[in-house]
Amino acid sequence: MSLRPVFQFGIVIVCVIFCVANCEGTLHAEDASEAQIDFPKDVQPFFNDYCGACHNPDDQIGGLDLEQYQSIESVTTERATWQKILHALNTKEMPPEDEAQPSEEQRKAITKWIDLELKSFDCTKVGNPGRVTIRRLNRVEYNNTIRDLMGGDFQPADDFPSDDVGYGFDNIGDVLSMSPLLMEKYLSAAEKIVETALWAEDPYKAPRKSFEGAEMQQDRGGNVFGKFRSLASMGEVFTEHEFSADGDYLVICEAYGKQAGPDPAKMEFRIDGKAVETVNVTAVSESPGYYEIRIPITAGKHRVGVAFINDYYQPKHEDPKLRGDRNLYICNVAIQGPIEITPQELPETHKRLVFCDLSEGEDPLKCAHAILEKFITRAFRRPATEDEIQNFMRLGYKIIEDGGTSEQALQVVFKAILISPQFLFRIELNEASEKGEQDRALNDYELASRLSYWLWSSMPDDELFELAGKGELSKPLVLEAQIRRMLADPKSSALVENFAGQWLQLRSLTEAAPNKDVFSEFDDELRMAMRRETEMFFAAAIRENLSILDFLDGKFTYVNERLAKHYGLEGVSGPEFRRVSLEGTQRAGVLTQASILTITSDPTRTSPVKRGKWILDNILASPPLPPPPDVPLLSEDADAVASGTLRQRFEIHRSNPACISCHEKMDPLGFGFENFDAIGRWRTKDSGFDVDASGTLPDGQTFNGPTELLTILKASRGEFSRCLTEKMLTYALGRGLEYYDKCAVDSICDALDKDDYKFTTMFFEIAKSDPFRNRRNSPGDKK
Repeated sequence: MSLRPVFQFGIVIVCVIFCVANCEGTLHAEDASEAQIDFPKDVQPFFNDYCGACHNPDDQIGGLDLEQYQSIESVTTERATWQKILHALNTKEMPPEDEAQPSEEQRKAITKWIDLELKSFDCTKVGNPGRVTIRRLNRVEYNNTIRDLMGGDFQPADDFPSDDVGYGFDNIGDVLSMSPLLMEKYLSAAEKIVETALWAEDPYKAPRKSFEGAEMQQDRGGNVFGKFRSLASMGEVFTEHEFSADGDYLVICEAYGKQAGPDPAKMEFRIDGKAVETVNVTAVSESPGYYEIRIPITAGKHRVGVAFINDYYQPKHEDPKLRGDRNLYICNVAIQGPIEITPQELPETHKRLVFCDLSEGEDPLKCAHAILEKFITRAFRRPATEDEIQNFMRLGYKIIEDGGTSEQALQVVFKAILISPQFLFRIELNEASEKGEQDRALNDYELASRLSYWLWSSMPDDELFELAGKGELSKPLVLEAQIRRMLADPKSSALVENFAGQWLQLRSLTEAAPNKDVFSEFDDELRMAMRRETEMFFAAAIRENLSILDFLDGKFTYVNERLAKHYGLEGVSGPEFRRVSLEGTQRAGVLTQASILTITSDPTRTSPVKRGKWILDNILASPPLPPPPDVPLLSEDADAVASGTLRQRFEIHRSNPACISCHEKMDPLGFGFENFDAIGRWRTKDSGFDVDASGTLPDGQTFNGPTELLTILKASRGEFSRCLTEKMLTYALGRGLEYYDKCAVDSICDALDKDDYKFTTMFFEIAKSDPFRNRRNSPGDKK
C-alpha cells in the first residue's frame, strides 16, 4: 500500500533534505558545517522530483505547497516547520519504516546541517519587535474594563457573541473581528451601562423606566397583541427590574379591559409574585386608563407584575346582558422612583463619575470639562486631547439646547464615548520618525495598557496612569515593582482564569461529559472542584514565585473534602479548599490533577492519544501532525472491551502503518498516566486486567508509571520552559509569534535557567523584552 497521499508536510521536507544530502556525492557528518547547498540548484529540484506530485499549488496535501520555499532563508522564516523536521529525524520518526531510509551517517549529516542553519540565526541582524494588529477588547476585557471604568458590577459582555480564538487564545488581534451584531450589542450595552451608572434627570426628580407590554414576560393567560399583552384568562405579565436604592416607588400600569359580566376586569399588582393591591380596570380600548400604586421596595432586583384575576367567559348566558368574554390588556408598565431622592442616595457610580456640581450655582462648563477630561483619559487609556473634549462638549450642548438637563447631556456623551473605537479597541498608532526608523518604543501609556490587559485583562488603574503621566513606568526598576504589585493584586485572578484557563484548556472542563452509567459520582460539584484545584495551584505558583517546573512535579495541591475523597486523601473535611502535601502519593504537578485527566479522556474511558497529544501541545511544544483521513476508530463493542486492556487494543489499532509514526510519540506519554481513570481517580485495574503504565519514548528512554514519566518530563525543562514562554508571550502580546521572536524567547529562557526557573522571572523578562516594549511601523505607514 502506498502511503504517499497521507504523509504530512514534515516527512515530505525530510525526504527532500535526504535527497539533497545525496546530491553530487554523499554528505558526511564531519563536513556538514562546510557543506555548500545551493537552494535553487539543489533543494528546489528535489522538491519537484520527489514531493511535487502531492505538495504543489493545486493539491497541497497536508496543507503544504512546497513551491513556496524559494530560498534557504525559509529555514529562518519557517523555523517551526524546520524544527519539526529536525525533531522527526533525530527521533527517527521519519521517514516511515516502509519507505527508503537514510543511513545513520546520512541522518546525522542532515540533522547537523539543519541544526546549524537554525542556530545561525543572527539576532543582531534580524531585530524586529513585530507589530500587533489593532485589537478589539474581547468579552472578558470589555466586562473588566467597564467594571473598573464605571465603578460598578457590570457584566454586559456576557450577552455578546463568542470571541474567536487564534494561537490558542481569545485575545489575538488578528481574529477579534467586529460584526454588525456585535456593534448592535455595544450600542445596547452602552445605553444600559450609562443609564444604570448615572441619573439622567434632576437628582430631586425620580427617574422612570417604562416597559411595553409586548416586551414583558407572561405567565399563562394570553399572548402578544401588537405592542400590548393580552390576558384572555387568568395570568400575569411581569418584568425583572433593578431597584437602585431603598425607598418608595410608583408602579404605573396603562391598561384597559374588554368588559363582560357583572364586574369590571380586576388587575392585581404583584411584587416578587406576591399580591400588593387590586384595582378595577374600567377603561376600554378606545381610552386606556392609568392605574398606579405606591410601595416601599428595597434595593436590588425584583419581579414586578400585574395579573388578571377575574376571568369571565359566558358566551351563551341566558341573560343577554351577561353574555361575553372578559379580557385584560396591558399597554405598558412604568416604574418610577425612588420618590424624593436626595443627593446622598445617588448611586456610588454617579457620585464617582460626576465629582463636581453641574448646577447653575457653580461653573457648569468648567465642571463638565473636568468630568470629561478625566473620563475620556481613563476610557481611552491615554491623555484626552482638547479637541476630543470639545467635540464631546458640543454633543452635550445639543442635548441641552433641545431641553435636556445637564445630567441627560452627560449621559448621552458617556454613551458616545463607550462606543468610540478609541474605547473598544486598543490602539497603538504608528509614529513618523525623522530618521526613518521602522521601530519605536511604546510610550508609557501604551506600556501601561499592555501590562494591565496582560496581567489583569482590564484597563490600567490610577497608579499606572500616574506613573505613565510622569514618564516613570518604563524605568526598569519601576516596571519590575509594578509587576510585583499587579501580580499580588486580586485582579490578577484574571490571568489565572484567562491564560491558565486557555493554556491548560480548563475551559473545556465545562463541556466534559463523563458517562453517568460508568462514572455516576461525577457531577457539577466535582467538576467545579477539579477546576478550582488547578486554578489555585496556578495562583500559588504566581503568588509564591515558585519554579515553573512545579507544574510538572510540584508535590502539593489544593482540595476540599469532595476532591480529597476522590483522590483518596484523608484528613480533609468541609467545602473549603486547603493546601495539602502529595508526598507519598503518585500525584504531582498539574498532569495528575483531575481537571487535566478528565478533559483528556473520552466519556467512557481514558484516551492515551488525547493525553499524549495534550502533553506534546502544552508541555513540550511539539504538537503532532494531523491524523490522516479515514482512520478507523478504536473498537468499543463489548467483545473488544472484554478482550484486553485499553493498551492491548491500542496495540492492534496502531499497527496500521498510517497511524504508527504519530502514535509512537503520543501513546507512551498517554499510557504513562493510565493508572488514572477518565475522571482522575487512581486505579490498578482496567476492565479486570492489570494496568500497564510503562513505556518507551522515541529517544529510547523508558519508564514505568506516572512518577518516572514525570521525572523524564522534568528533565526536559528546556522544552517546557520554551513552551510556557512562547505561550505566555503570545498571550501578553496578543499576536502569534514570528521567526524573529526567537531572540526574545531565547533570552527569556536563558534568564529562567539562570534563576532556577522562578515564575516571576518570566514576567519580568517578558515585560523587558523587545517585542513587548516596542513595535514596528510597516514600510509606508504614516502617523
